[in-house]
Amino acid sequence: MPVVRMIDSIEFGLLSPEEIRKMSVVKIVTPDTYDEDGHPVSGGLMDRRLGVIEPGLTCRTCGGKVKTCPGHFGHIELARPVIHVGYVEQIYNILRAVCRNRGCSRILLSEDELEAYRERISEEKRRGERWWEISEEVIKKAVSRTECPHCKSKQPEIRFEKPYSFYEGKNLLTPIDIRDRLERIRDEDLPLLGMDPEKARPEWMVLTVLPVPPVTVRPTITLESGARSEDDLTHKLVDIIRINQRLAENIESGAPNLIVDDLWELLQYHVATYIDNAISGVPPARHRSGRVLRTLAQRLRGKEGRFRGNLSGKRVDFSARTVISPDPNISINEIGVPVEIAKILTVPVRVTDFNVEELRELVRRGPKVHPGANYVIAPDGRKYNLEFADREMFANSLGPGYIVERHLRDGDIVLFNRQPSLHRMSIMAHVVRVLPGNTFRLNLSVCPPYNADFDGDEMNVHVPQTEEAQAEARILM
Repeated sequence: MPVVRMIDSIEFGLLSPEEIRKMSVVKIVTPDTYDEDGHPVSGGLMDRRLGVIEPGLTCRTCGGKVKTCPGHFGHIELARPVIHVGYVEQIYNILRAVCRNRGCSRILLSEDELEAYRERISEEKRRGERWWEISEEVIKKAVSRTECPHCKSKQPEIRFEKPYSFYEGKNLLTPIDIRDRLERIRDEDLPLLGMDPEKARPEWMVLTVLPVPPVTVRPTITLESGARSEDDLTHKLVDIIRINQRLAENIESGAPNLIVDDLWELLQYHVATYIDNAISGVPPARHRSGRVLRTLAQRLRGKEGRFRGNLSGKRVDFSARTVISPDPNISINEIGVPVEIAKILTVPVRVTDFNVEELRELVRRGPKVHPGANYVIAPDGRKYNLEFADREMFANSLGPGYIVERHLRDGDIVLFNRQPSLHRMSIMAHVVRVLPGNTFRLNLSVCPPYNADFDGDEMNVHVPQTEEAQAEARILM
């Protein structure tokens, strides 16, 4: 039995290069994915240690099959550091708020001011308040200073040019320079910049190691022709590894700075578009066909993204949608459901000594006749489709322990919803009346809470599946 624990809180942080290497199971060194025989290349982006997506294969890290292996991370060692494009604003604020002198690197506020802010932060932490919001005030104050109160050195202006270039005066700051400056910031100063030094250091916003997501996150699709089609993330990672290899080779062979800088800039571009392929002022990375690649940020963002498309809202079973029409002859509590819908939506009923005869009759009627039944679930968990099964045999073998998925019928409880769901009454429970026709019927008096009219509006029905859900719907909704 797994140990069940309550989650108290969730903390977000940055992965350090050491953590990325520690959680990685393989260092990715080659851009190749499959060899001539169609086997994944070792040390490539489809290495069997990263997880398996093909049935029959076992993962070389955990020994699991497709269903049980969650996938494992790999990593790429970058030849030169690059800026994480998601954190350019934070890097810019921190660079301006700390002393430019390499021997100092303190926040540009006097010791008394820093101490006062530290006390405020520890008080906010004690009260469980949002202590990191104080950092906005600290940064705003520090950025306006032109001289360091600690070492008295003058502070040249730092400029940020989109998408990821930083200048001090006329000099370009390379990611190496930026990482060097961020590394020198003391741990005790970090809470004043809104960071918890145990969870995140500012130099981790400049990437030296890139995590490679498991194969399960970017599966290969085999087309009808038998050709393999790689995921957009894999395409992008191939570009990163190729440029990274060329950059490493050029640095080793002592190539001119101009060539090295060009390749470094290209590596920065590929890593940036791998993280977010919709950065303003940066041409988006494209597929060979000219289609814009869908990379990490695009998977999360927007209406079809992970949050709005798969977590806040998703497609569900046991639901129906059709046009609504008025029926003043049914009760306010009732909803008219078309017979065709009632034959598809089912309610699971446990077989007992009291209802066994009734359920036997439903099983005999089968899925085509209403009221009937679509499936029988045996005590061993197997599910039988009554369209193809011997219904008479199943009817006779029914007994306690079986579950029959019967058609929706008069008196069942369902949830009725009209979008947009703007308030609590946009989704309410109604009692079913199965009626002929192809539309949901509802009493005219329930139109106002749904803001429904009959000029073509469509509404949704959801059938609660467990006794608890049905009881909650009847009592609460």
